[in-house]
Amino acid sequence: MTAHHVGALTGVLFSAALTVGAGLASAAPNDYTALIVDPNVVTDSQAYSAGPATVDPGGQPGAAIVFTHRDGRTITDTVWVLPDPATASAAIAQAQANTPVGNQKLTASPVGSNGQLITGTSPDGTQSLSVLYFTEGNAASAIEFAGPAADPVPADLVTEIGQKQDALIKSQLGG
Repeated sequence: MTAHHVGALTGVLFSAALTVGAGLASAAPNDYTALIVDPNVVTDSQAYSAGPATVDPGGQPGAAIVFTHRDGRTITDTVWVLPDPATASAAIAQAQANTPVGNQKLTASPVGSNGQLITGTSPDGTQSLSVLYFTEGNAASAIEFAGPAADPVPADLVTEIGQKQDALIKSQLGG
């Protein structure tokens, strides 16, 4: 996804003020970049380049990185660490309800707790968009895929990356 889309989803996800208080055992305080899964590891390639990390996206503890494929597709991986599982679930529910994806189709996904995949197009119809939302304990995750309008990301790749993201969150936060 483009940075414009990332900002819109981040703003939607955390438009309400939340108080937070979680830590990451294996990284410096407030350094949640270790929670981001690299799609190159999942795809066993070097096709993606990582942009700079965004720390505390939307003003909430966490991290986000946009990975750009050499063909121009993007994967934006965002993880927020919230005070408790209920807050994480509420934040994801709010985000799902306000996701700016046209021609939306919602399906359950076998990722984390209550994994949900929203697929469709960008609001202007120029890109395919898929957004995977799930929670794992007090972490909330959104993984956004953007590509050509006529060539959406395969659902099995979304699931595989999501499951790797979930496993990384569990390993780092003890879920």
